[in-house]
Amino acid sequence: MQDVLAILEPTDYRFLVGLVESNLNLADDTLLRRRLAEVEANDSAESRASFCEDFEHHLRYLGSSDVAWAVRKAIGQDPGVSFSEIVADAANALKVSPPGLGTARERLEELVQNYATKQFSELSPEEQQKMLEDLGVEKDKAAAFLARSAGKLALPLMVEAFNLVVVEGLIKTIIFGTIAKIIGRQLTARLFSFLVGRLPWWVTWIGPAAWTLSIGWTALDIQGPAMRKTIPVVLYLGLASLRQRSGAGPVATTA
Repeated sequence: MQDVLAILEPTDYRFLVGLVESNLNLADDTLLRRRLAEVEANDSAESRASFCEDFEHHLRYLGSSDVAWAVRKAIGQDPGVSFSEIVADAANALKVSPPGLGTARERLEELVQNYATKQFSELSPEEQQKMLEDLGVEKDKAAAFLARSAGKLALPLMVEAFNLVVVEGLIKTIIFGTIAKIIGRQLTARLFSFLVGRLPWWVTWIGPAAWTLSIGWTALDIQGPAMRKTIPVVLYLGLASLRQRSGAGPVATTA
């Protein structure tokens, strides 16, 4: 997980803290907020390492039940579940196949891409057409692609038919829409406004249509408060990893 966290911006860290913080668990939100403040005050390798270590510990706690976490801690074991288990649980809840072997980044990206493909495939033809048009695809070109694909959609085919920017926009629209649906309108508005205000390239990368579409179109039934935190984190990390590979958000640290 550390290789994923290391590529992010301090603003990403604040977004992630906003997703996981709560007064209703045994993990130390105060420590996490202090680590975040240290990164924001001095974005150094040391401050980042401390934040990333504590954030991973926090997330691994959230992925475990309170009872199991307390028992493992009491007997001197690492109390949290593995990050791989958190990713697998998220895939199961989102009804996609668990990602295969690879690094944490590769597995997160695979999960995000598979989920986006699945969700887009399950939209009605009218919804698919509208999303493509909102992402800048000409009406006739979108209709021709959907007719030709006959419901058998794959991201490589979409990249070939349109371009990478359109496919990235589709992924972002679906992932942010899912996060918004899980965390609720009020928290969505607060966190997303902060994100866009501090990292303006998110606006270009997502496109204005996503902000209006994302709030309510995804239908999910996520059970349990922990999953309502771990799933948005997993999705955001996968999306941020894809963002970094596209060159949209390079990270610069100082020693």
